Amino acid sequence: MPLFLAKWGFLIFAGFYFCFAAPAPVSESVLNLRRDIKNVFSRERLVNLKAGVAIASLETGEILFELNADELLIPASVNKVLTAYVALKKLKPTSTFKTEIYITSPIREGKCSGDLYIKGGGDPSLVSERMWMLVNELIRSGMKEVSGNLVGDSSYFDQERTPAVRPKYLKDQAYNAPIGALSFNFNTTTIYVRAGETVGSDPVVYSDPENSYIDIVNHAKTTSSGTKNTLVVSRTEHVKGDMGDTVLLRGNVPVDAPEMRFYRNIVNPTLYTTHMFRKFLESRGVKVVGKSIEGVVPASARRILEFDSLPMWQVVWGMNKFSNNFVADQVLKKLGAEMWGAPGTREKGILAIQDALEDIGISKKAYQVTDGGGLSRDTQITARQILKVLTAAYRDFGLSSEFLASLGIAGEDGTLKSRFPNSSVLPPLRAKTGSLDGVTSLAGYSSSADKELLAFVILLNDSKMKYGRMTAWVDQVATTLRKFSRK
Repeated sequence: MPLFLAKWGFLIFAGFYFCFAAPAPVSESVLNLRRDIKNVFSRERLVNLKAGVAIASLETGEILFELNADELLIPASVNKVLTAYVALKKLKPTSTFKTEIYITSPIREGKCSGDLYIKGGGDPSLVSERMWMLVNELIRSGMKEVSGNLVGDSSYFDQERTPAVRPKYLKDQAYNAPIGALSFNFNTTTIYVRAGETVGSDPVVYSDPENSYIDIVNHAKTTSSGTKNTLVVSRTEHVKGDMGDTVLLRGNVPVDAPEMRFYRNIVNPTLYTTHMFRKFLESRGVKVVGKSIEGVVPASARRILEFDSLPMWQVVWGMNKFSNNFVADQVLKKLGAEMWGAPGTREKGILAIQDALEDIGISKKAYQVTDGGGLSRDTQITARQILKVLTAAYRDFGLSSEFLASLGIAGEDGTLKSRFPNSSVLPPLRAKTGSLDGVTSLAGYSSSADKELLAFVILLNDSKMKYGRMTAWVDQVATTLRKFSRK
């Protein structure tokens, strides 16, 4: 090639290169948006605060704002965004969890002469109403008596009930409920307490649902009107041995105090569910002679019923709307079992998440996820990575509708119901919240004032900062997005 042609070829190539590589000019409206968001994170607030923020237009792909977008931070319950996306992607929105009933002896004249087995498939939606439906289906088999034991089988998952990565101080709080392939009512119980009729009498206590698994020990007393309410309701571990849990009441309840409600988790999901299965059978007139115990379905057993959970999209809806950690970790182990074979484990579920995120360009080595719900402080991820998940979910026609519908609506429902009080006069916002001591986060989608759809992630970590103060900053950034206009 003649030298002058080679020279001109280089110049033409270079011209095209610089033409396409030159950054597009930033509009004044975007510059104003960036200024307003930066003002939220003033220098004095950033002394100890670690903030990771990433905001993009889903219509143009333009990055509107970034702040430490590649810094690994604790996401808290925004971690559920990953779990929801992968569950809907890998298991499909219509997939279900299976609860199975087995017998080892035929039913003759309404009598099951052997043991009756209930095997869990990890269903997080098995609550009182659905247990009633399960028993209704079983009744149609003609069963009127079980002469053997009721046996709960939780072998579809491993036996790690409370993930080791959860903070140790959580103890009996409902949001720290254990995990189990056979679980009931989110593995929690509700305790209602009312003052007694007279001073010195015991308060009146109810458990919901009523069951034989929980033993209530009431050491509380009713005191005179105007005295201090010192009632403490705690779930103690294994006081009844292998039979169940004990809920202990201590302190004083003023005679004029309103009814109080306490949510507590339980220790053994398999036994709890088996006891409740017994309760519902007996309520339908089925006599159970044997005990409620744990075990494994023998190979010779015959399945007589397969009961489907709510569909995955509905499970994910409840998980995200109300930030349910129990549901998230049940879904995680379901992912593990389906992708890598039973028993489902936390580690297998994390591998499923890693594979799905790698499919959208997020390297397995670039972050760390340790649970499904975000209770763990060991989880570390960046705002840009979560933004990539939000973008992938929005662009995937097979799951986008279900994914978006699972997020809280600002000022209207879920964990966002009491936030963003002026939402009726602002463009819509749907997002997943996150909160731990020293952590506040929000990730989701917002419409701008021009009806341009934006995706955003805000992760704030500061061990010395109170949750409420950081929440105000997060909401300020989100409100700024809703008011953003290119005009």
